[in-house]
Amino acid sequence: MITQLEINNFRGFSGYKIEDIGQVNLLVGTNNCGKTSVLEAIQLVKAQGNLYDIFSVLSRRGELKYENEIDRHGTAELRRLFHGFQVMQDFAFTVLCLDTKQQNEALSGSIECVAHQSKLTERIPDFYSRFHGYDGNSLFNVSWTDGKECIDREVPVTDDNSLLYEYIKRTNSKPNSLETKNLKFVPSSSLSPESTVSLFEEIVLSPDEESVIEALQIIEPDITRLATIGGSNLSSGDYTRGGIIVKSNKWEERIPIGSFGDGIWRLLGLTLSLVAAKNGTLLIDEIDTGLHHTVMSKMWKLICVTAKKLNVQVFATTHSSDCWKTLADNAVEDEFADMSIRIHRINKDKKRPETFTNKEMHLAADREIEVR
Repeated sequence: MITQLEINNFRGFSGYKIEDIGQVNLLVGTNNCGKTSVLEAIQLVKAQGNLYDIFSVLSRRGELKYENEIDRHGTAELRRLFHGFQVMQDFAFTVLCLDTKQQNEALSGSIECVAHQSKLTERIPDFYSRFHGYDGNSLFNVSWTDGKECIDREVPVTDDNSLLYEYIKRTNSKPNSLETKNLKFVPSSSLSPESTVSLFEEIVLSPDEESVIEALQIIEPDITRLATIGGSNLSSGDYTRGGIIVKSNKWEERIPIGSFGDGIWRLLGLTLSLVAAKNGTLLIDEIDTGLHHTVMSKMWKLICVTAKKLNVQVFATTHSSDCWKTLADNAVEDEFADMSIRIHRINKDKKRPETFTNKEMHLAADREIEVR
């Protein structure tokens, strides 16, 4: 697991370092202080510099351009990832993750991304030159290493340093790595119906399905089973909380999960993502989205119990006072006494966050000290 994170020239950070990272971490701070950027930095490292993940990081924020009909997915503006939004010759951003054990630092993973001018050794597809005027010189290099394995990718970019989705797709650059499989990002808008159903179908009739039910029962004790109702219904528009039905002790008939409200949908997405990230990393933007303050404590219990059971490291963001205070209450429970739970307050004008341990965050909540 990551215990230290160092970010340079990425997004709003010219240089930033987070130490004393726990198993469950909540990032707090004002708007535009860089909370989501920290999640993105971790995503790029844990995905081993995968170009699909780089594209998705930019796509989630709408940092795309659509120049012609061939751009069904658009081109991603790489300059948005660099500090100051400028891509200069040989100017790199780097992210370094360390795993500190018994005072010895081991490299959990690092990436360096740099734009430069050089002739690419491989042939550029005709469609790239034809529709984007690529001159053969503008390149984007992504280097990832964990100290043992190294992955180096060099990809052509447009003259204005944009990354084309079609090139990534046609060159089949997505690695089939365990780390990528065990990495999940839950956006503030929650998972789509298609993504939720897909995650559930991956664990049906496996021990992981039991883990999902057990976790949901922390919130809704009467839930006994989940099932999908077929992918064809997802595209019909009839299931905005899509494709999943619930068996509950409260009713004889099966119940569409939408009947439980937006909160249980959000919690289902969190639970499925936790299970899918077993032995890996879960990133959650605005974790409290759609949740009433009365369910926050149970939500954190769900997160902590499942993360501990499945060996998942969690990074989440919030603006909510109820969210951090209920985490503080859970952090001092006996069942989490041996679990490192942290709150990191991000301040864009400083080089390091203010970090609160289990006991410190509980003391702050008890004394009504604001940590956000």
